[in-house]
Amino acid sequence: MTEILNKNFFFGGSAGIVIIILIPVVEGYLFIGWYSGENLPGGEKILESSLEASPLPSAVLADYDWTVQSLEGQDFKRTNAKWKVVFLNFWATWCSPCIAEMPSIQRLYEKLKDKGIVFACISNEEASKVSRFVRRKGFTFPIYTMRGLPPVVFNTQRVPATFILSRDGRIALEHIGSAKWDDNKSVDFIKGLIK
Repeated sequence: MTEILNKNFFFGGSAGIVIIILIPVVEGYLFIGWYSGENLPGGEKILESSLEASPLPSAVLADYDWTVQSLEGQDFKRTNAKWKVVFLNFWATWCSPCIAEMPSIQRLYEKLKDKGIVFACISNEEASKVSRFVRRKGFTFPIYTMRGLPPVVFNTQRVPATFILSRDGRIALEHIGSAKWDDNKSVDFIKGLIK
């Protein structure tokens, strides 16, 4: 009798340990698959639909002595956008939250591109890699790559990071993380900065 109990305890305990190990592994795989949108059909749409509304404003004056380069090789400096509202977004091709918010940035760009707003979405990756990604996704908003480190005020170490700059050069809004940039609150906020 004791032998049967020991055998059952051994097999039951072993099965329990295997289950305890497998559950977090399976949950992690499912979470990463959902979070990255890579393993689900329409994964980017799922991520985009889970984005929160855009955040509230800030009011810091920024230092802009910095140059970025378009995918076509043209330099862009903040002085090129003097007295204009700037939508500045830092992102990466490997960043799932960045990719999730990009369709809303595209829609925001379509809504506001003729309103005198400068869009600059900046990656620190190689231009060829960024260019392939942008072509594959079909985005048409202006994309740039870094030439050197950004000013300290933009050095967040996290992506996505978005800064909306007012016409007088102040950071009117700073947001770390993804957001739904084409919602009415965001559009109205940006339009309000134009005046």
